Amino acid sequence: MPIIEKYQDGVLYYQFKRINDLKFIKHLFTSKIGWEYGNILDKISDIFKAPRANIITVKQVHGTDIMVIDSKIQNYKNLSSIEADGLVTNIPNIILTTYHADCVPVYFLDQAKKVIGIAHSGWRGTYANITGNMIELMEENYNSNKEYIVIGIGPSIGSCCYEVGKDLADKFTERYPKFDNILVKKSGRVYLDLWKINYNQIREKGIPVDNIILSNICTSCKIDRFHSYRRERGTKNRMVAAIGLID
Repeated sequence: MPIIEKYQDGVLYYQFKRINDLKFIKHLFTSKIGWEYGNILDKISDIFKAPRANIITVKQVHGTDIMVIDSKIQNYKNLSSIEADGLVTNIPNIILTTYHADCVPVYFLDQAKKVIGIAHSGWRGTYANITGNMIELMEENYNSNKEYIVIGIGPSIGSCCYEVGKDLADKFTERYPKFDNILVKKSGRVYLDLWKINYNQIREKGIPVDNIILSNICTSCKIDRFHSYRRERGTKNRMVAAIGLID
């Protein structure tokens, strides 16, 4: 099983087994069980054993901007108003987070250089290839080698549930003509496969197949465990994807 369930102090969260086996990194994806709007960051702080002040959030806008967190940044709290949909760093003891309710959380890890990243990839971010942008940034800023980059595609809406209109379907097939089977057609309806598109984008950048982890968990199908913007008709609740290096 590529992804495992964990319970701690009454909350349920998910981890990639392969990443979890590494001793210099922590990560998780929250659920709706035990997590409430007012306690999310406090509980992440407890699980990561890091100060809440070290949890970094940004203002997500469904774009492709990725913020590099380096030693020049002194006050992480000030970042919450900055627009971005990805974060990357090689600094230990800070936690990178993105918020999700069907959009794809993508986790990045350079095992050799000890660089981590997280991206919020909805249909707009996927269309604009935020995942590919992150890989390029890791190579340019940290001299990351593709052979050592591991990427996890977390729980999000699957092609089983993500029905789209003809205009959006055509938009993706025109932009990614070499990607096979990114649309699923059934009963006269069309469904978009964001997992497969992100996977293909990762492969196009040269990441080895064995370094890509798919959770294969649909947030819309598993409404008992996750918030789903599509299934719940515009819920304001979110899950949090989080990742951090351990010093």
